Amino acid sequence: MNKTGIRIFTGTVIAIVYIGVLLLAAYVHPIFFDVFVFLLCAGGAWEMARALSKKFSPAILIIDMIAVVVGFGAFWFAQYFFKSYSAGLTGYFVSLVVMIIVTVLVTAFSKTYVKGNAFTTIFVMLYPTAILMFSVGFNYFINLDFDWVAGSTPFRNAALCLIFIVPAFTDSFAYLVGSIFKGKKLCPKISPNKTISGAIGGLLGGMLGAGLILLATFLATKFGVNVLGLEKLTDDGWTATVVNFLMLGLFGAVFDQTGDLIASFIKRQVGIKDYSNLLPGHGGVLDRVDGFMFCGVFFYMYFAVMMLIV
Repeated sequence: MNKTGIRIFTGTVIAIVYIGVLLLAAYVHPIFFDVFVFLLCAGGAWEMARALSKKFSPAILIIDMIAVVVGFGAFWFAQYFFKSYSAGLTGYFVSLVVMIIVTVLVTAFSKTYVKGNAFTTIFVMLYPTAILMFSVGFNYFINLDFDWVAGSTPFRNAALCLIFIVPAFTDSFAYLVGSIFKGKKLCPKISPNKTISGAIGGLLGGMLGAGLILLATFLATKFGVNVLGLEKLTDDGWTATVVNFLMLGLFGAVFDQTGDLIASFIKRQVGIKDYSNLLPGHGGVLDRVDGFMFCGVFFYMYFAVMMLIV
């Protein structure tokens, strides 16, 4: 199989996994999305630690992996015990502070590790793990007094759909439009292949992706069927819902492309092309979710504010 065939095959497998996770999380239980993000955190932490070791003091990988496990454990305990929308993420960040303190103490009293090891270890805890945890946060915008799926808010269900669709459409349209129109480079010192036309195409793609979720929401409401639990975001007509979805698509695309540039900047700093070869033809986990995870932060913040004001 040639490179194009390998890339298409891997891309198809990734798409099937995304669809499977979305369906299971929407119709069965949120734990399926949690497990998906847990695997992203573990794989991403390993890749980032590996990448940083090429130029900086190696991260203490065992501590980073323990931080992933402890972080998820703290999230679930807090979420299930306190049963509030923000409890899980609060529990996670408490555990993060504890793990940072542990890292500092280990390096301070160790004859093997130095301050550089502490820096890279903490960096891996923050990027990608802490950033990815925001996606787990919006997965629990659920009223836990009800059944897991039945208690889902419209914000949770919309965020789940948007996190898979918006980055995919943003990246696809950025590549397509950039390839056709080319033109002036966006950030040549960071990512030589990205163009301004591609970035604009990405914004349009993100809005189109959100528009498709909006269309699915309208059809589900009109015909009274359950389409991934999608509902209007507000009770005051369709105008607010339309505006919110378009804003989510537009700024989701901005965050996606920003995340992509940050990942590219790190790769250039450490002198690598891809974070790993875990996904043949697509690089590593971080090469696939560099924009996805920043979209997760934005969607969490956006819907958290909406929950306060709606």
